[in-house]
Amino acid sequence: MRPGSSTYAAIWGFAEATLFFIVPDVLLSSLALTSLKKALLACIWASLAAAFGGITVWLMISSYPQETKAVLLWVPGISQTTFNKVGQLLSNGTYSGMVIGAFTGVPYKIFAAEAGSTNLNPVLFLLLSPLARLPRFAVIVLVTWSLSRLTRGHMSNAAMLALCLTLWILFYVFYFAMVGW
Repeated sequence: MRPGSSTYAAIWGFAEATLFFIVPDVLLSSLALTSLKKALLACIWASLAAAFGGITVWLMISSYPQETKAVLLWVPGISQTTFNKVGQLLSNGTYSGMVIGAFTGVPYKIFAAEAGSTNLNPVLFLLLSPLARLPRFAVIVLVTWSLSRLTRGHMSNAAMLALCLTLWILFYVFYFAMVGW
């Protein structure tokens, strides 16, 4: 039995919630080019798996705070400034801070680290995580799917995928130029 797109989305969601630095949105948007249903299902799996990746980070930082933070600071795009920003976002409310962070490019893994550092209830964090991640995933999928419908007669599937991946590369060039590698 071959793994499907939901399996890949779950693996990517978990990986990005821990140490990987490319968001699952790349996979989700490429799936949305051809199937809204498949992409939305993959969104659910990516957000659920990300929650378990987040709990992994929560557990690691609560047990090994200095070591875990040192490892996270090696991840591209993460700095002490990122930790400070997450602390500010969480001080305004856990869920609202996580949602704002999801839409403003703040790595989810740092929310997990800060939640573990401050001993935020892990069950609450686990329950809120997919609810905070899913809206952004769904927006990306819906926008990509809608745009793919507009270009359907003008571009091949291969050309749409190439365009999608090119846009993600440009996004990451800009993102890392702004936040640092």
